[in-house]
Amino acid sequence: MGSYGMLARRALLTDTPVMVQIQELIRGVKDCISLAQGVVYWKPPKQALEKVQQLVFEPSVSCYGADEGLPELREALIKKLQQENKLHKSSVMVTAGANQAFVNVVLTLCDAGDSVVMFAPYYFNAYMSFQMTGVTDILVGPGDPTTLHPDAG
Repeated sequence: MGSYGMLARRALLTDTPVMVQIQELIRGVKDCISLAQGVVYWKPPKQALEKVQQLVFEPSVSCYGADEGLPELREALIKKLQQENKLHKSSVMVTAGANQAFVNVVLTLCDAGDSVVMFAPYYFNAYMSFQMTGVTDILVGPGDPTTLHPDAG
């Protein structure tokens, strides 16, 4: 793959991500809650580390699982939705993280040529997900620079 000519057109039309340190963006902003990707700076609890030591030799732990999530967990969630929420035609997917979940939602709800509205600031992967799906009109609505809340006005 030595040239761009071998890449899909949707990949070529997708903007390169811009990485911004969220701490710099929200520094000094009152009552702002960061919903950025979690990057922890502390060790897991002792009990979690001990459990990992037990599980590391279990063959199923070191293999890829089903893309839609562990069947037992999905079945338990569907049962919960039926019993507690009275939702009987539900399908459940358990993802490895917010990016995978967001891409799955975009692929489910958007077709090539659709239009969407986002509000700034937004996570660059969300914008790229729309672009790579073929959404052609991405309107970025303004955000209030003092609160970072969406400005629907």
